[in-house]
Amino acid sequence: MKKIVTILMLCFGGILSAQSYHIGDLYTAPDGSQGIVFYLFPDNSGGWVVALNDVSLGCAWGTNDDISGLENLNPAAAQGLQVDTAGYSNTQIIRAFQNNNTTYAAGQVDFNHGWVLPSTAQLTILFAQIPFITSAITAAGGTEMTTDGYWSSTEFSNSQAWRMRFGDGYLQVAGKSSSFRVRAVRSFSYSGVQAQTLSYLWNTGATTSAIAVSPVQTTTYTVTVSTSGGNSGTAQQTVVVNTASNTETTVSACGSYEWNGQTYTESGDYTVVYPGPGGCDSVTTLHLTISDQPEAIITSSAETICASGEVTLDVTLSSMHIPYVNIGDILCTDNSIVKPSDWPVEGKTAMGIVFYVDNTGEHGWVVHLQDQGMNIAWSVNNVDIPSLTNYYSITYSVLSDLDGYANTQKIRAYGDASTFPAAYSVDFNNGWYLPAIGQMRLLYSELITINNSLQKVGGTQFPLNSNFFYWTSTEYDSGNAWNMNGYGSIGYTSKVFNERIRSVRSF
Repeated sequence: MKKIVTILMLCFGGILSAQSYHIGDLYTAPDGSQGIVFYLFPDNSGGWVVALNDVSLGCAWGTNDDISGLENLNPAAAQGLQVDTAGYSNTQIIRAFQNNNTTYAAGQVDFNHGWVLPSTAQLTILFAQIPFITSAITAAGGTEMTTDGYWSSTEFSNSQAWRMRFGDGYLQVAGKSSSFRVRAVRSFSYSGVQAQTLSYLWNTGATTSAIAVSPVQTTTYTVTVSTSGGNSGTAQQTVVVNTASNTETTVSACGSYEWNGQTYTESGDYTVVYPGPGGCDSVTTLHLTISDQPEAIITSSAETICASGEVTLDVTLSSMHIPYVNIGDILCTDNSIVKPSDWPVEGKTAMGIVFYVDNTGEHGWVVHLQDQGMNIAWSVNNVDIPSLTNYYSITYSVLSDLDGYANTQKIRAYGDASTFPAAYSVDFNNGWYLPAIGQMRLLYSELITINNSLQKVGGTQFPLNSNFFYWTSTEYDSGNAWNMNGYGSIGYTSKVFNERIRSVRSF
């Protein structure tokens, strides 16, 4: 019995590849400098990376001058601080005013190679991602960010600028002559095939991305794909004209591959046996290679054809992994996801707003549309829950507590609603729980996006001021638990105090 062999060959090498990144990945800039990815743009066009080391262990921001062209943001402008992502333009304006003086914070960064002094919003997001990127920084030979203060590129007045206290994530103003650390960040964008105009040339002379062929014998078809920038590569597909019942398919795919109704994410050989007449099976084998690099592939409308039959060969580019779910998306009661731009959708009811997406691009956490209480105590007495970890230090190590579900479960198991009102105010039986402090901080770092989506669906927006506090499920000790205020500062307070509750859930 003969075999039918369908071959998908990749000959692009690195010419047309466009790398996809996840939070915590190591990024190498064109000049060879490196950093760790800490944010991905919602439109999947790129993101931000943080340098592996501080560029200054302590320097002044500048002199007592109000820099023309740089907006002054005062402490009441919490929303302004959250939306100032313009680290690049801020740094450019500051450096021009200061004549690129390397004595000052903005002059310390390697601006000519894309590195900038981060803005307040960039520092806010960076702080929230510390649990996910610290090990990556040290693994790449860098140094952890300390709990000291770091300068931002956001100005407060002629004599003060904003800095972040990396012990608790609190944004504060400080005199421009004060000495604080500097850690540079930079943006990156995806380039390559996804942003290029493509042209196709088959060995048949066709110039379209898909062709229909009718070979009378086994034939190999080749296509050359060229970008508008002049780079090119080739891919091949062999169409076997045969009536044999055994098939082998060799495939190189990006990220995952669907075959026979199943999705495969790991390289390997997979076999399916189809019972045939007379006890003679038809065996189909898939030789699968999963790669993180995009690649050109040819798909065939049929693996086997009769002589003079027609088969359609279609060349496509497998895309880099682009998360389907983005921060700010709407989780509905039927567990479907709706983009804010598409809302409202007939027959859909909003249930929560996405505030975190993991590296699968499909799972993460959502926050409830409403507060579950405005004045609720964490507990009515001082009790240390044995199974719950105590976090004593006001450092970003507390942000490593990201398992609000387990925390809430332990609290509820240790007492009832009369003892632990906060943990019982959430709809735990339907998946909602009191967020851990790390989850709450991630939520805060995306608060502007979250509030916009909450407004779209008629939810209650989070107030942006320091006068409100939300409980978390993270315990400090027998008498205190961790909370967060409207400026994003984390702290702990007596469990018997009354504070707000906003539950979250996993999806």
